[in-house]
Amino acid sequence: MNSDTVHTLNTGTELFIDDALIASKCGVTRTLHQCVKHDVSVLKPDPNNPWEHGGPDQSRRVHLYGTTMYDAAYGKYRMWYMCRMGPHWRFKANEIPGLYVPRPDRNPSTYRGQTHDAYERKFAENDRGDLTCYAESEDGLTWTKPNLGLFEFNGNPNNNIVWDLHGACVFRDDDESDPQRRYKTIGFCRRYRNIFFLTSPDGIRWDDSDYLEPVADRANEGAFNVIWDKKTEMFRAYALIRGDDKDARRMIAYTESPRLEGPWKPLVPMFGATERDDEVGVKRYGADRAEIHNMSGFLYHNIYIGLAGVLYVTGPGAAEHEIPIDGPIDAQLICSRDGFNWDYYTDSDRTPIIPRGESGTFDTGMIMGTAIEPIITDDEIHWYYTGTVHTHGAQMKDRHKEIGLAKWRLDGFVSVDAEAEGGVIETVPLRIPNGGLEMNADASAGQVGVEVLTADGQVQSGFSIDDCVPLTGDNIRHSVRWKSATLADAAQPLRLRFVLNRAKLYAFRVGVNA
Repeated sequence: MNSDTVHTLNTGTELFIDDALIASKCGVTRTLHQCVKHDVSVLKPDPNNPWEHGGPDQSRRVHLYGTTMYDAAYGKYRMWYMCRMGPHWRFKANEIPGLYVPRPDRNPSTYRGQTHDAYERKFAENDRGDLTCYAESEDGLTWTKPNLGLFEFNGNPNNNIVWDLHGACVFRDDDESDPQRRYKTIGFCRRYRNIFFLTSPDGIRWDDSDYLEPVADRANEGAFNVIWDKKTEMFRAYALIRGDDKDARRMIAYTESPRLEGPWKPLVPMFGATERDDEVGVKRYGADRAEIHNMSGFLYHNIYIGLAGVLYVTGPGAAEHEIPIDGPIDAQLICSRDGFNWDYYTDSDRTPIIPRGESGTFDTGMIMGTAIEPIITDDEIHWYYTGTVHTHGAQMKDRHKEIGLAKWRLDGFVSVDAEAEGGVIETVPLRIPNGGLEMNADASAGQVGVEVLTADGQVQSGFSIDDCVPLTGDNIRHSVRWKSATLADAAQPLRLRFVLNRAKLYAFRVGVNA
C-alpha cells in the first residue's frame, strides 16, 4: 500500500500480522505466537464405537474436516466430525443402510446388486466410506456423542451418525423463514463423488431430497472448507486439488457463491507450495518437496486468517494401502486482504503456529487439519484441530487420529515487540470513525503510548507522546487517553504512531465507545 494513500477504516480491530496499514516501523520485531494447547485431546475414537474404526487392522480416527460452533440458540458447543469405513473388499463390510455404500470388490459400483439409490442417482466407485458424526458439549472441553438413532450401524441404531460427508461445513441461518431449513451444510459425498447441499431443522436430522444434484463440481476427496464472508456477503470455499506439475502436488483451489446451494464458480488454483517451502522441508526433515494438504481460512475483523497444513514429503508411504507418500504435516499461519491472494505471515522460517506434540502425544505426527474457523470468545480464540500419532504414509493399523484444542489470546496470533525503549510503529494515513481508541497490548514490563499525527506526519496539538497517558500492564482492551484531548478532536485524515517501551502490541481498535 502507498504510504500516502488514505485508508478508510470501519469500526473494528486491526491486527499487526502484515504491513498493509504500516508506513514505517523501527526498533520492533514481529513475533509469531504459537498456540497454547489444551493438555489432552478433547475427542478421541471410542473402542466401543465400531463406526469410529475402519475395521480389522484399519485406522482409528475422529477427523475434523468440518465445523465446531457455539450455538447460542441451542445452548451448547456443537461439532460435526468425520469417521471412515473400509476398504471393505478386504473384509466383511459394515452395513449402514441409506448412507454408506460398500463395494463387494474393487471394481463394480454396486451395493447388494444395486447401482442407483432411491432417487435414481448412480453410485460412484467407493472403496472407503465417510461418516459424519455429531458431538456436543457444555464447556467446549468435555464432549458427548449422543445416541441419535438416525441410522443403523450393523443393525444397531445406538450411534451418533448423521450423514456421510467428507467434512461437513455447517451453518445456522437465522434469516431462513422455514424452520425446517434452519441449519444448512455442504460437503463432498463419496457415494456420488461430488459436492452436495443439505438442510436440517436442528443440525442433526439432515435431508437432501430438495437438492439431489451436486451444487459444485469436484471429483476428488479432501477438505472443502466453506466460510461465510460477511464483508463481501459471499460464501468462500477452499478445496484440495492436485497441481499440474510433474509430482501432481496437492494445493488449494478456490470457489465462491452468494448462496450455499449455488451457483458456485468453477474451482481455480489459488495457493500452492513455494520454493521456500521446499527449502524448509529439506532443512527440517530431509524432505523431497512440500505440498499444501489442507487449508482453513476465515474473515477475522478486517483481515483473512488461515491455517495451511504443509505436507513435507519424505518418501513413499504404505503402498499396499494405496498411500503413495509419507511425511509430517505442519500447521502454518497464512493471511490475506482479499480472501484469495494468500501469503505466509512474514516468517521465512515457517514456524508452525500449532506445533506438533512431543513423542508419545496424540499429535506428534501431523496437524492434519482444523475446523473451518475458530470459536471466538470475549477474550480468547479457540481452534479445534486433528492430530495424529503417525505421519502421512503410515500403515493403516498404525493410523490413529484425535481432536485437540488450540488457544490464543484475543487477536493473539502475532505481535510487534520492542525489547527496549524507542520502538515505533507508524500507520499510513487513516480516516477513522467517531469513537475512542483501544489497544490489545502486553506492557507489563514497560509501557505503550500513542501519538496522533497529521496525514503528512506532523504531531497534532494535544496528541504528543507527552500528552498521552502511558499504558501499562497486560490488557486486551487498553483504553487510550490523552491529558487534554479526545480522539474526536483530532483532524482527519490522521496517522497513529505507537511508541513501545519493552512491550508487545497485538492490535488496535477504532470507533469504540469512549
